[in-house]
Amino acid sequence: MTDPVRILGAGPSGLVAAITLARAGQAVEVYERRRDCGMRFGGDLQGLENWSNETDTLEEFRASGIAIDFHCAPFDVGTQSNGVRHDRLTFPRPAFFVVKRGRAHDTLDQSLKRQALAAGVTIHFSSTLPHGSIDIDATGPLGRSPFAVDTGIVFETDAPDQAVALLNDRAGLKGYSYLLVTQGYGCCCSMAFDSFPTVNQGFAEAKRLLVERAGINVWNPRRVGGLGHFAPRADWMHGKVRRVGEAAGLQDFLWGFGIRMAVRSGVLAARSMLDATDYAASAERTFAPLRRAGVVNRFLWEVGRGGNYALIMQALRLVGPYPVLRWLHRDTFTQRALYPLARWWTRRQYPQLEYERPLRAPAPPTMFLAGER
Repeated sequence: MTDPVRILGAGPSGLVAAITLARAGQAVEVYERRRDCGMRFGGDLQGLENWSNETDTLEEFRASGIAIDFHCAPFDVGTQSNGVRHDRLTFPRPAFFVVKRGRAHDTLDQSLKRQALAAGVTIHFSSTLPHGSIDIDATGPLGRSPFAVDTGIVFETDAPDQAVALLNDRAGLKGYSYLLVTQGYGCCCSMAFDSFPTVNQGFAEAKRLLVERAGINVWNPRRVGGLGHFAPRADWMHGKVRRVGEAAGLQDFLWGFGIRMAVRSGVLAARSMLDATDYAASAERTFAPLRRAGVVNRFLWEVGRGGNYALIMQALRLVGPYPVLRWLHRDTFTQRALYPLARWWTRRQYPQLEYERPLRAPAPPTMFLAGER
């Protein structure tokens, strides 16, 4: 390849694709419509899941050439609660790694920007290109409407490191709320999958149960928030344009842990260009089982949440959280058998999801949140 590869979008999937190509000697130009990387986020704490694959997530990143020079805190112990009962969960290895998002020096976004620039990538901020002149589309969510919204705060604190998941419809309808604290920095958010206008009331309840009841000191709070997008069907290619990350509809439909998939898709797209292989075929093999599992898992979560999530909490207690998480994200006979029913249910419950992927991303919906997830 002699002409520069042009990538639209400087999120994790686009930057990882750029880094992979540039380190192989290819000239790369990235176009980002915002003024900097990470401007969708306000310092949110997010999770890199570590259960969908036997390979450790950080090992996968390093094998892809990504340096772990950003804040990345492992959690192998956590707490689940429904507001009444509290269960301590332990894992044989980190269940997830907490990372920061945004413009601060130690965020994932700024780390990937530094690594891309060091590899020789040219990034054009406050710039865009027509879709017909790009090679990789990493523009982020394409869905006209989100399937979930979240809102909350980040803050400074003297509380110890902790990860708490709250399963309570008053604090996050059909979803969950969470408290994450790492090295004196905290994030408390509520995520709702229905009745979006009530998400602020849900957060107030989550803050009461997770922060105020626990007596956690909160200093310098700032509002954060996001939107969750997912597409049950993916079009990996439009002509010669490869789609990666959320532009391809990749997201965890159960809890919103989509960063690992975004990074993996960026690597796949770059390698397909370098090796002249079929990106659509490799992406379908890699992600189709996870996408089917996401639809089934969302179905199981919502139909099984009755009784204030008691059944779900009991399953995690009795079987163990790690085996349950591994099973939920494996391509099993049960998952494949349930998929037709779950897909039918998803179409009824979430008609706003894109079942046919548009070529051009519509403007994101204007809501009361600080950014997009």
